Amino acid sequence: MQKIVLLCCSFLLGLTVIAQTRTITGRVVDRDNNKVSNASIVVKGTNTGTSANDDGIFSLVIPANSKTLIISAIGYNNRELTLTEISNYTIQMDAADKSLDEVVVVGYQSVKKRDLNGSISVIDNREIAQKPISNFTQLLQGKTAGLQVVGQSGQPGQAGYLRLRGTGSINASSEPLIMVDGIAITSTAFALINPNDIENLTVLKDASAAAIYGARAGNGVIVVTTKRGKSGKPELRYSFQHGFVGLQPLNNIRLMNSREKLQYEFDAGFTNAIADSMIRNRITAGVFPAGSTLFTISQTQREQLWNLMESRGAGDWGQYYLQDASTDQHEVSLSGSSEKIRYFLSLNKFNEVGLLYKSRRDRTGGRFNIEYQTYDWLKIGVNLGVTHANEYQNRELNNVQSPWRAYFTTNPYEPLYMPDGSYNLTLQGFSALEGQDKNTFFIDRIGSFATLFAEAKPINGLTLKTQLAMNYNTQKFESYLQPGSNLAAILGFSQKEDGGNSDFQYVSTNTANYIKSLKGGHNIDLLVGQEFTKRNFYSFRLAGNGMPTPTVNTIENASQVQIATTSRSQFSILSYFASAGYDWNKKYGLKLSARSDGSSRFGANNRFANFWSASAWWNIRKEAFMDKLTDVFSDLRLRGSVGTAGNVPNEFYGSLGTYALNANYNRLPAAVPAQLGNPNLTWEKNFNYDFGLEFGLFNNRITGTFDYYNRKTNDLLFPRNVSIATGFTSILSNVGSVSNKGFEISLAGDVIRKKDLVWNISVNYSQNDNELTDLIAPDLPSTTNTRLVKGEELNTYFLVRWAGINPANGKNQYYRPDGSITETYSLGDQVLLKGKSPLAKFFGSINTNLNYKNFDLSLQFYFNGGNYIYNQVYRNGLGDGGSASSLQINQFTDALNYWRKPGDVALNPSLTDPTQKVNLASDKFLQKGDYISLRDMVIGYTLPSEIARKLRLSGFRFFVQGTNLWLSTKFKGNPEIGFPNRETGAATFSQPGQLALYGYPPARTITVGLDIKF
Repeated sequence: MQKIVLLCCSFLLGLTVIAQTRTITGRVVDRDNNKVSNASIVVKGTNTGTSANDDGIFSLVIPANSKTLIISAIGYNNRELTLTEISNYTIQMDAADKSLDEVVVVGYQSVKKRDLNGSISVIDNREIAQKPISNFTQLLQGKTAGLQVVGQSGQPGQAGYLRLRGTGSINASSEPLIMVDGIAITSTAFALINPNDIENLTVLKDASAAAIYGARAGNGVIVVTTKRGKSGKPELRYSFQHGFVGLQPLNNIRLMNSREKLQYEFDAGFTNAIADSMIRNRITAGVFPAGSTLFTISQTQREQLWNLMESRGAGDWGQYYLQDASTDQHEVSLSGSSEKIRYFLSLNKFNEVGLLYKSRRDRTGGRFNIEYQTYDWLKIGVNLGVTHANEYQNRELNNVQSPWRAYFTTNPYEPLYMPDGSYNLTLQGFSALEGQDKNTFFIDRIGSFATLFAEAKPINGLTLKTQLAMNYNTQKFESYLQPGSNLAAILGFSQKEDGGNSDFQYVSTNTANYIKSLKGGHNIDLLVGQEFTKRNFYSFRLAGNGMPTPTVNTIENASQVQIATTSRSQFSILSYFASAGYDWNKKYGLKLSARSDGSSRFGANNRFANFWSASAWWNIRKEAFMDKLTDVFSDLRLRGSVGTAGNVPNEFYGSLGTYALNANYNRLPAAVPAQLGNPNLTWEKNFNYDFGLEFGLFNNRITGTFDYYNRKTNDLLFPRNVSIATGFTSILSNVGSVSNKGFEISLAGDVIRKKDLVWNISVNYSQNDNELTDLIAPDLPSTTNTRLVKGEELNTYFLVRWAGINPANGKNQYYRPDGSITETYSLGDQVLLKGKSPLAKFFGSINTNLNYKNFDLSLQFYFNGGNYIYNQVYRNGLGDGGSASSLQINQFTDALNYWRKPGDVALNPSLTDPTQKVNLASDKFLQKGDYISLRDMVIGYTLPSEIARKLRLSGFRFFVQGTNLWLSTKFKGNPEIGFPNRETGAATFSQPGQLALYGYPPARTITVGLDIKF
């Protein structure tokens, strides 16, 4: 009887257990319904689980009250599946973004991308590699929100200018700090680096990331990490590119042809005796009737004369001032690793023949990076990079020497040569071609980088690192004005000039980093460090006048040594820094950082300054209330930061009173005061706060970031007026403040995500509002035609307002400040044009990538707007009625739109009214700089791997790429300008993009290339 009772109880208990469990089955697949083998399936919060077989099929007995399964597989994102009443499931997995496991350098630490929490953007090598541009800075354009990149000019090798979240200074630099393998460099040195040697760039935009870099991080930081050896077998790689370079078409303007220009001159009554003489002696070579003018000969004779001039003229001067331009690049690299060694070696050569006559750049470089794991706890390494560049530059000045200016200004009816074979000096009295042939400008540059480091891990979680980074840059230039050249005749002497400089910098950095995960999900990250920087700068310049022959061009053979100067300068920075980070279960986080910098650039009373930051973040996606939204939100994070950083003056000795030793008294050497010292001079201080939201939808099929920022720069470095009794007019001081505030949006999404077809689109947009919030005076002159006014943008334009042409009499009209109209031009009628400055208010890019099987297509559109440009080129080409000298140069066809009779609505005044033959500055020539361009387009084909293996290759890709293929703008000319040329640089125009002059033109390039991996 007892046995029967026990048997019944056991049976009832079994029924109870069966009632408390159930069996589910299913198959794990990817988004293309291909099997995912050996996936792990676990009931959330328990140890109950199983693994799928090779076909992705599984069966699992689970508690009846189970609600969620967690599925994981190598190479795929983890997925949580909410269970329902059904018993069979098909579970789709999304491939993991392996880039999130890539390591980037942020604030003296190596961090995985997925663990970044701050306003930080990472640009990896895939986005910048294999581009046919020798200037690395231009490759960054449109790659990340907040970073504005504008080419200074199209001159081969010319660095672009960078602005990160606006312009934050008036007299000091507004460029972000650029760190390459632990050492700060200039954008000019940055342009020497081979882009294909770069692993990634990390752009630090907010205080949480940048403040630990302290005194020089007020304008943001770009951290550049060069390549390391890849794991696995060695990879030998060869790439080749050849580019066909042409002139980007002029926008909305056209130069007059011969007949248009001759008729224009005739209609204007161009009877200048000197000009008539030039035409008679240089162009018509005696055919022009002696003692006559264009207005005394008959119409038939005039037509015959014009036909003769047109037949002898050069016509399109582009065929002479421009040359067959091209780019060629060869590169070989070797990358690999073993159990203890990682290495990367590369050699590269890039040759670029520029658009303008006789301009070119040849760059050769190499890199050797190696790491050696000496012991399990100790790693040592060396990074070495060397680049040599030769640059043959045009005499790119804002005068008749410039071939690009000559392209615009030389009349099409003027011949290239005179009948005797000599160069025609044109109506302007100078031949730019003869100048390029006989007067040369050459620059030789060498840039080298070296980083030595040792990294020890004596105990679990603690990393000690010591590093010595060095950067040595040298450049030498030679300028030669040959005897017998036209320029030597104009100046009255020939001249040879040699000059150059060397710049050596070393940085010693020592850090201790402790990372520990504690019980209960608590994680800490502590960092302390010390850094010392020293930089030595040397320059020389020698010039001799009166060279004996064109072939003897050494200065000791000059009849007179005109210039012989040398200079030395140096500065040093001593820094201490620390940071502390804490998070709980990667859900809530907090980070604090601080840095103390002491710099020799500042006065004794303010030599040290302290900078700090605080940030917090919240991973909302990890909250329990988000569990029901896991199919929608794959990522959702909120963050905020506040902190300070600094900015230093350009001068090394701006705080010191200095003497000039090149004076004389009573014919004896003497010293005179050269600069008034300011012992209270200190850093510009940048106070910055940022709020950001990051999200991912539908397993990160759509991702996005939104940032709002507000940064204010206090203690602006600016010359303050002092009493004349001091012997000086001003002293460099800390006065004033400027703010930049705005927002940034980045969106990316996969429109199609299938096995053989992937199409994604990304957009980034940045908007910035700049305002001068304080200065020593509410209104000060800034540069030509601009002002510094409290409450307005930096360098707001200050011009007379043009009111159009009076239809009744063909005269220019101008607005007075009260709004009334006058026909008299007066500088007293200049007004501040609020909201109009050279600063862009918005910019961004639209990018799309399409991959179909082995074919790929990518497009990048870049846009920029809200800025205004004073178009001096257009002003020169209209003549505006013109003086005799202005009519000697060619004009735009818009100049033909002039007043002829009462009632005409015209762009330009009457040609025959002598009171209008003055071209005066007004907002008639102030134009919006808005544009959108197709910056980059690539079509490529990758050889299937099975075919590549048969050819004993690990990869083969062929591609065709176009840059600057299309541009839409209402601006008359090229709206993308920096400082126009060497003559009109930062000393004259503090804000890039303010003035359109005859800077080197931008190029349009079509490149074919191949990339082979062995």
